[in-house]
Amino acid sequence: MALVLSSIAISIRSRDGKVNLILQEYPFLIFLMIVASSFLVAIYFAITRRKISSLSDQIKEQSKNRNKEIDALLDGLTERQREVFDLIIAGKTNKEIKTELFIEQSTLKTHINQIYKKLNIRSRSELKAKLKP
Repeated sequence: MALVLSSIAISIRSRDGKVNLILQEYPFLIFLMIVASSFLVAIYFAITRRKISSLSDQIKEQSKNRNKEIDALLDGLTERQREVFDLIIAGKTNKEIKTELFIEQSTLKTHINQIYKKLNIRSRSELKAKLKP
């Protein structure tokens, strides 16, 4: 609507090599159309700003809820499972984890399986995706 009013306000007509404003005889009408179109553009931006703000608030709230859920799940891990979890999140391989924690491969796999079970996931990639903000 604003674009239509603006284009009408500044419409031009060419006849016999002359360029004339269509509404040149009505300057007040041109001014009124420009003011009205500017007002509509301002309303559009205000509405858009409110929508963006509302969506931003929803995203923040979902993030808070998600973090609370993840924190609750992480609280269910044992101390050793939490150490393994932290090393997985840090990007360590199984070999690096078992070397750092001085545990056997089978023990590490047991910890990893228990972590996956408690967090309701099936893989490292799913674990990392679940923890993304």
